[in-house]
Amino acid sequence: MIRFGMCGCGGFIETAVLPMMCKVPSAKPVAAFDQNPETRARVCEKFGMEHNCQSLEELLALEDVDVVYVASPNVFHKEQVIAAANAGKHVFCQKPMGMNAQECEEMVAACEKNGVKMGLGFCYRYQAGQSKVKAMLEEGAIGEVSFYHFSFNLGGYNPETAGWRCVPKFSGGGPLMDLAPHLVDLIYYFSGQEIKSVMAYVDPERNAEQNDNDAYAVMELSNGARAAMDVSFVRGNIHNYTIVGKKGQIRAMGTMCWNNELEGIGKGEVYLEPFMDSHKVDYEIVEQLEEEVRQFTGALERGED
Repeated sequence: MIRFGMCGCGGFIETAVLPMMCKVPSAKPVAAFDQNPETRARVCEKFGMEHNCQSLEELLALEDVDVVYVASPNVFHKEQVIAAANAGKHVFCQKPMGMNAQECEEMVAACEKNGVKMGLGFCYRYQAGQSKVKAMLEEGAIGEVSFYHFSFNLGGYNPETAGWRCVPKFSGGGPLMDLAPHLVDLIYYFSGQEIKSVMAYVDPERNAEQNDNDAYAVMELSNGARAAMDVSFVRGNIHNYTIVGKKGQIRAMGTMCWNNELEGIGKGEVYLEPFMDSHKVDYEIVEQLEEEVRQFTGALERGED
C-alpha cells in the first residue's frame, strides 16, 4: 500500500484526483495540507484522511506518508518537492514541474540525491484514446509519421474564473504553462523523439502583471518530423489532435479531459483515416487519473522508474 500526503487540496484534487485515487487498491490518501483550513478540513473528512496538517512540515514529519502529492500553485512546486525529497518522501508533482528549467533541474537533483522517485502529472497520456492512438502508430496504421498537430483551448480562463492559474507570480504563465506541457508530453509519448527546435507566436508577451493568453508553436523533432500546437485561454473550448503519416491520418476529438465519469462528456472519438477512406475506432474507457496513480504506485512497489 502506497500512502499519499496531499499538498494542495484545490478543485482538481477534490473533484478529480482523489475520487480516482480511492479506486486504486495500492493507493491510499492519509494526510493533507492546504493553506485554506476550510478546504483542508472538508477534503480530509470527505476522503477519510486522518491527518489534517496545518503545515507542510507537519505533513513531512508523518511516518505513515510514503509519497507527497504536490498540487499547489506552480510557484511553490520547487520548494515543496525539494522539502519532500529531503524528508525522504517520494514525490508526485503536478505539471508544470517548475517555473523554469533551472527549478526543474534542482528538483531532479534533490530527488536523486535523496534516493526518492518523482512522478509528474501528465495524465492525458493514460487516457484510453491516447493509448489506442499510440498502439495504432506502433502497428504502422498510417505509416511513417511526418506531422502532429494539437489544439487545446480553454476559452474564458481569467483570474476571476481560473484563480491563481491566471496570476503570473503564482502560475508563471498562461496556457503555455497550463496547457502546453500536456501537448509537449503527448508529442514525446506518440513520437518517442526529442524536440530539436521551436518557433513560436505568443500574445501578449508575459510580464509581471499579464499572462500570455494565446500561443502557437512549431517544433522540429529529432527524426525530421514536425509538430505544431495552439493553446489559448481566449479561443473556445477545444482539445483535438491530428497525426499525419504516409498512409493516412489519425484524428482524435475530445479525448483530453480530467475525468470522463465526473465530467459526463463521454470518452471522445478517434478516427483512422487512410487516404480516401475514414472509419471510427472504438476503445474502452479508462479513467486516466486512476490509471496514472496505478502506474505510479506500481512503479514504486516494483522499484522501477
